[in-house]
Amino acid sequence: MKYSSRFFLYAPFGLLVGLAIGVSVHWFSAANALSRYLDAANGHQIAPGVHFSFAKKQMAGFPFRLDVIADDLRIEAPGAHGPVQWRSEHFAMHMLDYGRVQAIFEAAGKQTLTWTDDNGKKQGLEFLPALLRASAIESGGKLSRFDLELIGAASPALSAANVQFHMRRDPDMDALDVAFNVDEIHLAPEFKSAFGPLISRIRLDAKIQTASALGDLLSGSRDWRAVAENWRKHSGVLDIDQLDVAWGKTDVLASGTLMLDSAHRTTGILGLEIAGYQTLAAEVARRGAVTGADKGLFSSLMDSAAQNSGASADRLPLQLGFKDGIAYIGQMPAGFVSALY
Repeated sequence: MKYSSRFFLYAPFGLLVGLAIGVSVHWFSAANALSRYLDAANGHQIAPGVHFSFAKKQMAGFPFRLDVIADDLRIEAPGAHGPVQWRSEHFAMHMLDYGRVQAIFEAAGKQTLTWTDDNGKKQGLEFLPALLRASAIESGGKLSRFDLELIGAASPALSAANVQFHMRRDPDMDALDVAFNVDEIHLAPEFKSAFGPLISRIRLDAKIQTASALGDLLSGSRDWRAVAENWRKHSGVLDIDQLDVAWGKTDVLASGTLMLDSAHRTTGILGLEIAGYQTLAAEVARRGAVTGADKGLFSSLMDSAAQNSGASADRLPLQLGFKDGIAYIGQMPAGFVSALY
C-alpha cells in the first residue's frame, strides 16, 4: 500500500480522534470552571442582595452539555418589606458548552416560598409541581429573554393548573414585553372571597417602557431597589395592554398606565369593564358587607356601581386609580397602596 493511500485511510480516523480529545478537554475545562464557581458561590452573595446556597451538587452532561444537579437549593433576595426566599428540594440547570449563552432550569420535589408582608409578618407557601421549568437567554452580558412554566401546582392554600411568565427585550423599542397567564386557580375555603373559590384565568399583556434604565438589573450588577429608583427617575412606565381576570362569575377587563411616585407607590389609572357585577353585588349583600367611603374594595365597588349610569346588560365601566398612596374606584377611596421599596 502506498503512503498516500494510508494517509487517506488513517487521516479521517485521526481527525475524529483529535476532535473527540478536543471536545473532551473543552468539556472538562468548562465543567471544572463552573463547578469551582458554584462551590465558591455556595452560601454567599451572587448578585447585590441575592444569596445562593445548596446542600450538594453533581456535574453531568458530557460531552455537549453542562448539567448541574443540586439538592436543597436556596435563593434569597431582598423584598419590599423583608427577605424573600425560594427553596427547591431538587434543582437542575442545563447549558450548552458552546454557542449562545442559554440555560434551562428544572425544579422538582417540594418548593417553598417565604416572604414578609406589609405588617412585617413572615408568610409562606409550600407546593408540589407536576412540572416547573424555566429558560433564560443572555445577550451582551444582560438577560434578554426569560420564560417560566409551572404545571399542576398543589398546596393546602391553593392549586393551579398552569402558570406561565414570559419576558423579552423588545427588538423595536426601548421596552420589555411581559406576558403572564394563569389557568384554574382553586382557593382553599379560608382564602376565598366574595368572588368565589375559583379563578378561571388571569391574562396580562404589558410593556415596561424605558427598559434601558433596568440594564443593571438585567446584568445582575445592582440591587433591584436602586434599579427601580433609576427606572422611576427616567420616567419608567408600565403600559398594560390588557388584563383579563375571570374570578367566579365575574370577569374583569382592564388596561391603562401605571408608574411610581416619589414615595415609590403605584400611581396611574386603569380603565375597567366588569361583567357579572350584579352577581358579585348579590354575594356581597349576602355576606353583609358594609358600604361607604373607606370601607374597602367590595363596598367601594358596589357603591360606585349604584351611582354609575353607564352600566348596562350587567357590564359595569369604571376607573381604578392610584394617587398619593390611595386606591380609588371612580372618585371613591377603596384602600391604601404600600410603597414598593
